[in-house]
Amino acid sequence: MSNDSHATVSIVEADPDLADLLEPTQLERARREARASALRLWPGDWDAAASIEPERNHRGFLIVDGLLTRDVEVIGRQCVELLGHGDVMRPWTWDGEGSHVHAEVGWTVLENTSMAILDQQLVRRIAPWPQLGVELFNRGTRRAHALAVSLAISYHQRVDDRLILTLWHLAERWGRVHSAGIVVPLPLSHQRLADLVGAHRPSVTTALGKLAEAGSLSRRENGDWVLHGSPPRELRHHRLAGLGAGDAR
Repeated sequence: MSNDSHATVSIVEADPDLADLLEPTQLERARREARASALRLWPGDWDAAASIEPERNHRGFLIVDGLLTRDVEVIGRQCVELLGHGDVMRPWTWDGEGSHVHAEVGWTVLENTSMAILDQQLVRRIAPWPQLGVELFNRGTRRAHALAVSLAISYHQRVDDRLILTLWHLAERWGRVHSAGIVVPLPLSHQRLADLVGAHRPSVTTALGKLAEAGSLSRRENGDWVLHGSPPRELRHHRLAGLGAGDAR
């Protein structure tokens, strides 16, 4: 982990969706004012509690780039959430009033990751553009929705159904249209997929083999997964619905 107090990032430059909320006449000033200290992480376990700097009056982090997981374990069973560019989080906070169930929470950095520190000073500087604050708040709502979808998927009995639905769910955000199909460029090993869908790794390996034989997915040499055909009917409103291999440009 590295927290260089001299390294800063403009959140409206790093996140085009934030910049799109501003009028052209506002953008230049916002680029200067909406600067935040940057935190850099390298692959491996991350001790989130060590990132707390009370004097900064932290509000959280905005992930600028990279990929990491939140691993939540309750009585020996674990679930995993993937986080990446654009996500807002407060990794050191566990809401004891929201749940009295004891959970162990760990963080794993999968790729080099940069995060903007959302502190009180930044909140004050972006006050002239309340739409930025509203959007950062909305990011949390979107995370909650994505987790709700993952929870619903986990109730499917068949492991192969859970896998294909999960991969298409991830493709909603990270998928790229390619001539071969929809590429999901995430470092998802069989074990990590097992954690995502709530199954044992051997069962996931078997189910992936069946899905590959059926032509539903394949895997590139670099580890990327490729989805073939259209999303399952449960995801008929998927942003990539109707985009088959032949529709790629």
